[in-house]
Amino acid sequence: MLALVSVVINGIPIIWGALKGLIEREVNVDELVSLALVASLLQGEFLTAAVVSFVMVFGALVEQATSGSARRAIEALIAIAPETATIIRDGRQVVIAIAEVKTGDRVLIKPGDRIPVDAIVVSGITAVDESSITGEPIPVEKGTGDVLYSGSLNQNGVIEAEATKVGEDTTLSKVIALVTEAESFKPQTVRIIDRYARWFTPAILGCAGITWALTQDLHRAVTVLIVGCPCALILAAPTAIVAALGRAARAGIW
Repeated sequence: MLALVSVVINGIPIIWGALKGLIEREVNVDELVSLALVASLLQGEFLTAAVVSFVMVFGALVEQATSGSARRAIEALIAIAPETATIIRDGRQVVIAIAEVKTGDRVLIKPGDRIPVDAIVVSGITAVDESSITGEPIPVEKGTGDVLYSGSLNQNGVIEAEATKVGEDTTLSKVIALVTEAESFKPQTVRIIDRYARWFTPAILGCAGITWALTQDLHRAVTVLIVGCPCALILAAPTAIVAALGRAARAGIW
């Protein structure tokens, strides 16, 4: 009963994905796995069907975790983006929304402030934490003529800077755009798997058919379908991606 419940929970989404693939005339491994699941159930191999469906669903969960990591990275980047900036106009300090800052405006940045736009220091000396942008953990000293990146953190000095890039042109906005693009990007490895499924699924079905024709033993044909389920390959790509992203994060690259 537990095995059947597991197959119902994990197997129905796989079978549904196979049906959608057939409707859209796209061959994928879901068709092969669905046939293996159905054949296993007809043969009474409930535990086998449960294990296959579980491994497939686990691979999908790992992929979702990868996407979730990218989304959290985007949210973290957006969270550090300041919403206002202090501008010096006619000798007065004016607090305005980031969207209203224009190139050439003189921005006042106090200790503890996030730098609102890309700018060049025109007066003052400070140390800036740029780890959110460059990954460099050690604060960088900034003085007149030095470049400031939006989203970096001013630590201990009061400086004035001239805005050079605003809006979507700032470094922080471009980083957010790159991470967003990375989330939707389909790695070359995954595309290889898609191409692999186009011939692998028919090949395994052909082997199962030949086995049944030669032996007249349905159980052996089902065994070919089960053994042919590419669980390891399906797990390989998302697991490698997650491992690479985790390693890059620990190294301060990501």
